[in-house]
Amino acid sequence: MPEKLFILQLFWNPTGEKNKEYTMKKLKTEMLGMSFPNPFLLSAAPPTANGSMVIKAFKAGWGGAVLKTIGLVPTPHTSPRVHTIRSGRNKRGMLDIELISDIPIKQWENEIDRIKDAFPHRPLIASIMGGGKPHDWQEVVRRLEPHGVDGFEMNASCPNYAEERGGKLGQDPESLAEAVQWVRAATRLPLIVKLTPNVTDIVSLAQIAVQAGADALTACNSLTGLGGIDIENFTPLPAVKGRGMIGGYGGPGLKPVTLRCTASIAQTLDIPIFGCGGIEKWHDAAEYLAVGASAVQICTAVMWNGVQIIEKLSQGLAGYLEQQGFTGPADMKGRALSSIGTWNDLDSSWKMLAEIDDQRCNGCGFCVKACDSGGYQAIEMEGKLARIDYLKCDGCGLCVGVCPPEAIIMQHRQD
Repeated sequence: MPEKLFILQLFWNPTGEKNKEYTMKKLKTEMLGMSFPNPFLLSAAPPTANGSMVIKAFKAGWGGAVLKTIGLVPTPHTSPRVHTIRSGRNKRGMLDIELISDIPIKQWENEIDRIKDAFPHRPLIASIMGGGKPHDWQEVVRRLEPHGVDGFEMNASCPNYAEERGGKLGQDPESLAEAVQWVRAATRLPLIVKLTPNVTDIVSLAQIAVQAGADALTACNSLTGLGGIDIENFTPLPAVKGRGMIGGYGGPGLKPVTLRCTASIAQTLDIPIFGCGGIEKWHDAAEYLAVGASAVQICTAVMWNGVQIIEKLSQGLAGYLEQQGFTGPADMKGRALSSIGTWNDLDSSWKMLAEIDDQRCNGCGFCVKACDSGGYQAIEMEGKLARIDYLKCDGCGLCVGVCPPEAIIMQHRQD
């Protein structure tokens, strides 16, 4: 049996210590002087709300964690504060109105001690947020650093003193630079700035953060949004005693936005990036690595499916790396960036045609409806199978996305 095939078969068998050892070796990630057993981190969110949750996640196999954002003044939680956005049984995203941690900083000191006692070598990053004075940020750093955190991530996306100037910290260049400089002056540990996608030009804000002293960036936090409206009583979702607010939108629907943010930053700045937003499967993580991320942070998928998803994430990514001949995640970092350009970079003479696999077509007719209303009226039903009129097909690709059995592919047109 060829060695490569044997390794793959050994890997895809999810039992046995050899498989675990192989996976750990394949996924090891070095970043900011920290050694992660794999590139999957829990992001600063409810899954890292206390020490017990982080310890449980580390036991499950997560490569690292960013603690839920800590400030000098805890924030009480509303009830309810989370609304899952669905389409039938499919979960499209989640809207939350939860702010920073409700745990006092003194308790966090104890929580960090517990985590470090249990996993002294697993990277633990403290997410922090402060107000309009250096003390607000620097005191949090001073209190937490002696307890063994490996770095700090500045939350530049939630309500803070920049709102007095008409925006959030990550939206106001002056406030962002000021706050980063305050934290930089207080610590020599790695400093990460978590940016917001709610800006016109995220690259310029990323540059400001780096110039002010950031060692790395997280791209990105959630988009602002409304979870929906209850049309029976006309209140926002979620509503607290009949009142609601615009909150943070995350989950699968966020991925195209934050993937773009990661790529744009990586094309401009040579700096470590944590990709974050809409990651559910190992394939999503691989896409972030391909556009320049060194590691990824995950929240919503963990809240929906539990910390145990790390097993499938790790196995899937390690198997993919082996199949591609990569020695580790760093080998594929940024490989897609050279293919991302502008309209002027595209060859308009290159034409594609849709092609239907008769063995997979189930005759549902979805492609016919889509092409008739949003394409070039190039598909019709012939008996129980869809048929393409190649003289009409313009190669737009719409039919590929609406086909439930995935029976349509795009092929280069040979005129």
